[in-house]
Amino acid sequence: MKHCLFVFLPIFILFISCRQKVQSNFQPDISSQTETVYDFPEEYAEEIIITGKVLNCEFYPQEKELTLIIPFFRDMENQYRTPIQEDGSFYFTFPVYAKIREVSIRNYAEHLYVHPGDSIHLEIDFKDMFHPKVTGDTEKLNQEILAFTESGYYYMRDYGIRHDLSVEDFEAELKKEYDTRLERRAEYLQKYNPMQDVVMFTEELLKQDYYYTILVYASQCQYRTRKEFARYHTLLPEINKKGILSARLFDIVDWIENYIPTGMVLKNKEYPTIDDIMSEIGENELNQYLYTKVTANSLEANDTISLSRKRSQFDSIVKIPHLQGQIAQMYRQTKAFLENPQSVSDNLLYGKYNESSNTLTPMSYMESIYMILEENRGKVIYLDFWATTCPPCLAEMEPLKKLRSQYSTKDLIIYSICSGGNDTKKQWELCLDKYSMKNHDIECVYAADYIGLENYQKITKQFKINRLPYYILINRKGQIVDYGTVARPSNPNLLLRIEEIVKQ
Repeated sequence: MKHCLFVFLPIFILFISCRQKVQSNFQPDISSQTETVYDFPEEYAEEIIITGKVLNCEFYPQEKELTLIIPFFRDMENQYRTPIQEDGSFYFTFPVYAKIREVSIRNYAEHLYVHPGDSIHLEIDFKDMFHPKVTGDTEKLNQEILAFTESGYYYMRDYGIRHDLSVEDFEAELKKEYDTRLERRAEYLQKYNPMQDVVMFTEELLKQDYYYTILVYASQCQYRTRKEFARYHTLLPEINKKGILSARLFDIVDWIENYIPTGMVLKNKEYPTIDDIMSEIGENELNQYLYTKVTANSLEANDTISLSRKRSQFDSIVKIPHLQGQIAQMYRQTKAFLENPQSVSDNLLYGKYNESSNTLTPMSYMESIYMILEENRGKVIYLDFWATTCPPCLAEMEPLKKLRSQYSTKDLIIYSICSGGNDTKKQWELCLDKYSMKNHDIECVYAADYIGLENYQKITKQFKINRLPYYILINRKGQIVDYGTVARPSNPNLLLRIEEIVKQ
């Protein structure tokens, strides 16, 4: 959810093993707010409406809500949740900022295509969940798409080909699998004779899965061999040739952000700027996606200053309405959090927050976190989630000790929480000794003992910790006021943030 940057080659190479992913060269400046207003684009801004009915709810009585997902980059998707009413009805409304794009209702309709202003009705039968029915606008388009994706003609998106195969063996396996999928699509086309848009969409679905598989393999090859693997650069101009805005396109951009910069680092021994990366790709719409991705990274890191300073550059590069719309929405959300963290903090600490009743519902697996809050009531609390096998985590050990030395334990309490999954307790203890972490007034915690592995996994999911290191800063009122990798000890702006809330 948060992003950071390590610019030197040795750290960069090791960092991939911790995240399996390259970071963007677009450093957040500070976690502070400005008065800049970021308006939504008007083009394609008209909202769509999805109404629906769930039949036979008694088959899965535990299912109380539905989640609609508007795809974006990994861990940044827009998610809209709505309850299933007693009569089985449900309702969504949202903007799409695109001429046509793919959205999904998780588990029940993974490939829906919508235009601005559409009004569609979706019927989901819990007795027959693989065959949802769409009526209203784009009825024919969606029924024919669903006949392809939900009736066995569209195989799983991921190919599952081993990444340690030689290039020749990998490409042979890929061709074999792709040909099989083309045959299944041909059977579908012959049986259904769908409209022309569906012919194009189904072709692009298969192509984008194909390109995605290649990029994952190429990235893994670079990681494994420590050599640039430029074999598939010529594919980049073809990846979004027809402009189909599918969920897979964002997955592809995520891996381009890995594949291209990693190869440039391996070749040139230094980390490229975003301008270098876009130059390597050339004149391609994908550059707008890449620049949006690194801009989104900074907003996800609770930073609005970077975009404010680079607004003219962003506007000169990113012209696609749905990318502009997403950034505008993220900017407003980040701005709202920094100005008033209460609702976000309550959601992270207690799950759903009922504003009308002001009721917070504790979650049993969060008991260790609640205990930390209770035992340190009135203090500033800093949580450091890390692993012994994560080089960026270890790089923050000395800055963490320095941070500890600057404040009294009456003002600031620090918890260093080692993941306790792949890390054995012995590895943890050796690491504490190596970095002299003991006797520094830092509460060093081994998660498996202090929290329990099952609870720890649930906590990381609740906090949306999908990469390490990860930090959470809590003020004297028990509010989470900053979180993510941007809140790392080595960030000088963290000190300003802590200084501010210590004085409160």
